[in-house]
Amino acid sequence: MKVVNWAILAPRGISNMMAEAMKKTKGKINLYAVGSRDIERSKKYAEKWDIEKAYGNYKDLLADPKVDAVYIANPHAFHFDTVMSCLEAGKHVLCEKPAACNLEQLNKMIEKAKEKKLFFMEALWTAFNPLLKKIKKIITEGKIGEVKHIEVNFCKIIPFDAKSRIWAPELAGGALLDLGVYTIFYSMVINNYEKIVSHNSSVRMFNNVDAWNSVNLTFKNGITAHFETSFDVPYFPNTPDAIIFGSKGFIA
Repeated sequence: MKVVNWAILAPRGISNMMAEAMKKTKGKINLYAVGSRDIERSKKYAEKWDIEKAYGNYKDLLADPKVDAVYIANPHAFHFDTVMSCLEAGKHVLCEKPAACNLEQLNKMIEKAKEKKLFFMEALWTAFNPLLKKIKKIITEGKIGEVKHIEVNFCKIIPFDAKSRIWAPELAGGALLDLGVYTIFYSMVINNYEKIVSHNSSVRMFNNVDAWNSVNLTFKNGITAHFETSFDVPYFPNTPDAIIFGSKGFIA
């Protein structure tokens, strides 16, 4: 089996978890390169994770013929341009969530990946949580009856910091893109990706980003879902939680 040479683009906090995971694959993949707009940051990161190549810009990294796939970890606002550049360069892509800031961007990414016959995926770790498989088994077995409603909340307090990307509108900050991807994904995967036929929402803004969201969804099969995300209020017991309500019981 061919060993895939991976590169990490935009090394920052979250990318360390990916680097650690890659190093545990025991030869199945090779963490080959790292690219940053700051060459010194790249060199330090390469030294920390024993990476062969360190680049001081993305262009040179993508020009390296030995790079097979790229993990993208820069802020949301730059995902579209970065993903498209990687795909144009013939690299497979794993992009940190959210892969795009809107549907139009996402559709263009998918079209480009198909055109180039390349792998493209959003890095959403919850998609691989074994608990989801167990929950779906319980539902399929009818233990809670017919699913009626899904309630998901991911709320926490993050103090305002003018230098933080999550409070910056120009960097696509806000609770929905940062936390809401988890809540909407959970609602959709539990509901087997049924089509959404209606939705409504409320939002509280701060510094021109959404500090809090409340969203209601109705799926084609009649199941409803509600989720909340926030940066400015906690949720009891101050952890993400979800409840699936059925005609005979619930899963919490």
